[in-house]
Amino acid sequence: MKERVDLSGVSETMLVPLYSRALENNRENPAFYDKTAIEIINNLDYDFAERFKESKNKMNFWGCAARTIILDDEVSKYIKNNPECSVINLACGLDDRFSRVDNGKIKWYNIDFENVISLRNKLIDNHDRVLNISSSALDFNWIDKIENKDNVLIIAEGFLMYLSEEKVKKLFFKISESFGKVELLIELMTPWMVKNQKNHDTVRQTGAVFKWGIKESRDFEDLCPMFKMTGDYNLTNVMKRYSPIFITLISPFLKSRNNRIGKFKKIN
Repeated sequence: MKERVDLSGVSETMLVPLYSRALENNRENPAFYDKTAIEIINNLDYDFAERFKESKNKMNFWGCAARTIILDDEVSKYIKNNPECSVINLACGLDDRFSRVDNGKIKWYNIDFENVISLRNKLIDNHDRVLNISSSALDFNWIDKIENKDNVLIIAEGFLMYLSEEKVKKLFFKISESFGKVELLIELMTPWMVKNQKNHDTVRQTGAVFKWGIKESRDFEDLCPMFKMTGDYNLTNVMKRYSPIFITLISPFLKSRNNRIGKFKKIN
């Protein structure tokens, strides 16, 4: 019997990248393989194909796949250089990146609301080096549950745009003061997209509301000066592999408006 899912607003948005990762597996030469996404899609009582029609969501799906490719690569690099680190996935949704990047040593923490974590526990097998924590990212009690606070990677994918600027600032000030060596991989949205969100597929279909964006990734240093940017990855560059001619033609327009993955390191 399939698991029923009753999600709305921001929580429902986690199903878009999940479906995108499952669709990637159907491509002739997939950029990554996500067995967990396929299994979840098959075990949820939810009409993904009808709710998120591929014909209407191609750009969104390409963007989700692009950020998965970028983040998997960057997380793997961090783990290679820090083989016994803690990786914290804020607002984790139903992503199982741990299975794609695990080196056999890391400790992984998934943070999300209780209803999401409950669903994760039903759909994704437990692992002794993975801890699922029911908590808002802004309820900082989850920090007490992180064992190794001296070598930490924070992932915030598809999350920060739903917070106010003040809450974003509060979150990363707390992270900075709570952990020793800490690096960030965070998805950043532009103010243009926040302003024009009515045109975004996810907003139209889930009713979620974008609240925050910054024009350039480096502007995050002004908001949180305890962090220094070490990398900046526009999703547009990776999206070209899905439609090379089309994305190349619209690149000048898209790159200035598209999401990026910002990479930051705490200044000690």
